Amino acid sequence: MVIKGINPIIEALKSGAEVEKIILPAGRKDPRIEEIKKLARELSVPFSFSPSEKSPVAQVSPVRLLEEDEVLKYRTIICLDRVEDPMNFGAIIRSAYAFEAAIVSEKRHSSALTDTVARASAGAMFKAAIHRTSNLKAFLKRAKEAGYWVICAQKTGIPLNEFKFPEKRIIILGSEGKGIRKSVSGECDFELSIPMKGEIDSLNVSVAAGIFLFFASSK
Repeated sequence: MVIKGINPIIEALKSGAEVEKIILPAGRKDPRIEEIKKLARELSVPFSFSPSEKSPVAQVSPVRLLEEDEVLKYRTIICLDRVEDPMNFGAIIRSAYAFEAAIVSEKRHSSALTDTVARASAGAMFKAAIHRTSNLKAFLKRAKEAGYWVICAQKTGIPLNEFKFPEKRIIILGSEGKGIRKSVSGECDFELSIPMKGEIDSLNVSVAAGIFLFFASSK
């Protein structure tokens, strides 16, 4: 959902609505624009500038997102690090919903919850358990304190079919090109790999998510 105008965006930020990103008019001098920037920084909402915009524009998620304490009630949590492609994000949401898993992604390092994501998820985006965090590493630390074990999906590691999943588990998947950031992978308790044959050594991240969820739910 797109909203325009200074006052609507300020109110959206103050109300706790999930503002995904903001585009501000370049070069416009207005103290209310400065207020938007201040609120956006405090809430870790990304913003950029465009010379073609005369008024601020914001993308606001129509999805009811979970609070951190709500998402930590799920047995399986999928954490996405730098998965920015909306088609992959939507496909992962669809799989997570099918396997009753929650999804956590960072506001700054993942796709926004757009119409494309909704289509790729086949509508699951509006029903799935989704949480957006300002800091994935900090979220993982709190989750570990709550009894979760953190698993990283990597090209090398324990073969997925030989691993016994703990009762409370977080599975981290990174982007196909960049993988999982070192600051995030440093929180991992286990590194798991998908055993494959042939010359291909990696899979599309949404396909990998489905495989991990299947094995996690069957053990």
